[in-house]
Amino acid sequence: MAVNKRKKLYKQLDEVVSKYIRLRDGYCVQCGNPERLTNGHIFSRRHLATRWDISKDGNCHCQCWGCNYKHTKDNYDYYKWYTDRFGKKKFEKLRDRYTQITKLNLTELEELLLGIKEQYQLLKSNKI
Repeated sequence: MAVNKRKKLYKQLDEVVSKYIRLRDGYCVQCGNPERLTNGHIFSRRHLATRWDISKDGNCHCQCWGCNYKHTKDNYDYYKWYTDRFGKKKFEKLRDRYTQITKLNLTELEELLLGIKEQYQLLKSNKI
């Protein structure tokens, strides 16, 4: 039962983070395209330490479908965008966090979901 609850929380977190990032950025950070937007991850989603990192210099940024797909084959352009924007030190810090083994219990996942939902609602109300 806990496995299903965890999967459900992951899915809910992925959905709210994607909505937040697309609303926050509003266009592809790499090419400027405002259509077919996705939540791009500098580093893979498989590591929980940075999977739902919505800070401006964090792991999640808005990408159009084309740039996001390209990133799965070749990281260079996305990495270059990040380092040009935030600097090499921030990139290295983010990479260090990404490589940390992080385990979140159900309570921590629920709290994270609640916090990001609140930030999304706040962002949404400020955009209106």
